[in-house]
Amino acid sequence: MPTQSTPATRPESWPADQAVETDPLDGLVHLSHLLGNDIRLVQPGGGNTSIKLTMPAEPSGPVEALVVKGSGTDLRTIGRDGFTWLGLSRLAALRQAETMSDAEMMRFMTGCMLKEGPAPSVETPLHSLLPYRVIAHTHDVATMSLTNVPDATAKRLVGELFGDEIVYVPFVRPGFPLARLVSGMLDRIPESAIGMAMAHHGLVAWGEDPRQCHMRLMAIVGKIEEYLASRRKGRVVLGPPRRPAPPREERRRLAELILPVVRGVLGAPERVILHLDDDESVLTTLAAERVPELVRRGMATPEHLLRAGRLPLWLELDPSDPAEELIARTRAQLIAARTEYEAYHARHAGPGERALDDWAKVVLAPALGVITAFADKRGAETAGLCYRATLEAIANAEAVDRFEFIPEADVFEFEHWPPERRKIEEQIARDRATRLLPRRVVVVIGGGSGIGKAAARSFAAEGAHVVVADLDGEMAEGVARDIAADFPRRVVGTSVDVREDASLDALFGRSVLEFGGVDCLFYTAGLAPRFAPITGVRREDLQHQLEVHYLGAVAAMGRAAQIMRRQGLGGSIVASVSKAALVPGREAVAYGGSKAALLQALRVAAMEMGEDGIRVNAINADQIDTPLFLRFVRERAASRGVSVEAQLESYRSRNLLGASLIPAEAVADLAVLLASDRFRFTTGDILTVDGGLPEAFPR
Repeated sequence: MPTQSTPATRPESWPADQAVETDPLDGLVHLSHLLGNDIRLVQPGGGNTSIKLTMPAEPSGPVEALVVKGSGTDLRTIGRDGFTWLGLSRLAALRQAETMSDAEMMRFMTGCMLKEGPAPSVETPLHSLLPYRVIAHTHDVATMSLTNVPDATAKRLVGELFGDEIVYVPFVRPGFPLARLVSGMLDRIPESAIGMAMAHHGLVAWGEDPRQCHMRLMAIVGKIEEYLASRRKGRVVLGPPRRPAPPREERRRLAELILPVVRGVLGAPERVILHLDDDESVLTTLAAERVPELVRRGMATPEHLLRAGRLPLWLELDPSDPAEELIARTRAQLIAARTEYEAYHARHAGPGERALDDWAKVVLAPALGVITAFADKRGAETAGLCYRATLEAIANAEAVDRFEFIPEADVFEFEHWPPERRKIEEQIARDRATRLLPRRVVVVIGGGSGIGKAAARSFAAEGAHVVVADLDGEMAEGVARDIAADFPRRVVGTSVDVREDASLDALFGRSVLEFGGVDCLFYTAGLAPRFAPITGVRREDLQHQLEVHYLGAVAAMGRAAQIMRRQGLGGSIVASVSKAALVPGREAVAYGGSKAALLQALRVAAMEMGEDGIRVNAINADQIDTPLFLRFVRERAASRGVSVEAQLESYRSRNLLGASLIPAEAVADLAVLLASDRFRFTTGDILTVDGGLPEAFPR
């Protein structure tokens, strides 16, 4: 985030592409991408574009259509099918409407659609009423900076900078109220006008084609940026620094302690995923003397209320405090902020109107950075980008006059605005109905292949954010890349050596820094058996098996449980123990003994962690089609002097379901179920996946 507002330098952005030049809709797509990929113009998911076209129709003849960005689409990635087609003649009725509720407006616009496509955006009425062919609406930092000041100042500055070229529009709620206000201004818009600066709501520019619209918008933004740069030149607008942020390593230690606490308080009852922005420019801004007071005045645009919340929470941390004291003070500050929010809610809520679950999405911690919370990592990152824009708009507005946002009552109304709240609530309902682990963070140890690899994909498919860890870091990262292709921003891979405490510390630290905490540990790290009789087994054989199957597992469980306790949201630990934990095998004292020790450790952990809502369960898996088991088969076959096929046949014949090799996905599915609320009352248990071996029945 720039500490000084400077005119942005942007490369040539309108190539000589014949399709873009000749096909109006392709031109609109290109315009949308240019705007959506410039973070200073549009934060992800925001902004709107439209074009008015003639749509061929049979048998009634051509129809004049408004083609506008559909609800839920993103300007960065929108394609031709991301736009909604509506009949302009049908939309004309908006000009005569004096009042229209949100529900009536959405029903009306749906009735104006000419063909199937995304639902109309709440900004559609504005695009339909403005009589210009191509329209672009941005929530750009420059315009937000210029209009987040007292109304009289904003109106004067727009006039001084642009004369009749830009019309100033005072704030009203987006949707029908804004469209109605603009409709009443149409007769007064000069012919020379090329756009509107809307108080707290960004910039609208228009043109005869997408290229002209883009050129005009960039010229407007550029002129505002130059003005802002001149106002900030040589000035320390936000005041001197109070104290510098701690060094990076100290911040990391602090974040590992604090983020799970933040996640726990903000994530009840609906869990959240966190993102930490600790860029040096952000830390410099948060350290400034005036920032604690300025950020309490509000956001930069109502658009950001839905993505970044009503107000940020301010978190004062003293890195020199003992860990437990830091945790307690953090929790107390967050609970106090919740109390303040409930008082705000009580001031404005109607009878029976409940407080929002996602009441806070931004936490400002000068010792750490900007912490943002959302339903997923992508949303948390978007909230962070929105708040970066807000911080810059605040500084710019203070250089112009005084930063001001909309009144608190309007903030409350927009926070609870049905068309936008409905999207959030519908998404929560869909996640609950279709996914077992939405908003969860899962660490899979042993995720580079076999059961762990299958489990990592299954966890992600059920809505979880996943950290794939393996001794072979390249394998773990490869698995993560493959899964992330289907579930972007929700999977990361890393190396871990469970025999080393420092490596385990790094793994769980990475999980906290990446996603904010941990909800589930699936431990399936495995070491190939070393077959030897008791009379011939070596101490190092016993030690190697214990290090991976028992000591490493206990160390990992302890670290996961500490994070879960700090969150206060419960959790789940699942480990794969195999048949060897239950059934003795010849020459398997090292392998079987370590697995039996793990099973006992899991049962002890279940007893110790139950009061924290942390469930601990085991999976008894055998004959699973994994590289480790196939190696085991080859060694067993060689020791018996039989072929691999004969060895597999002996396994098939001994189990009740006649299974030879069981797919790893069968174990993965069980791991997901044990981690989910479907098994919320099950702990200290062991479930079997082996095709049915009577001698391995748990007893």
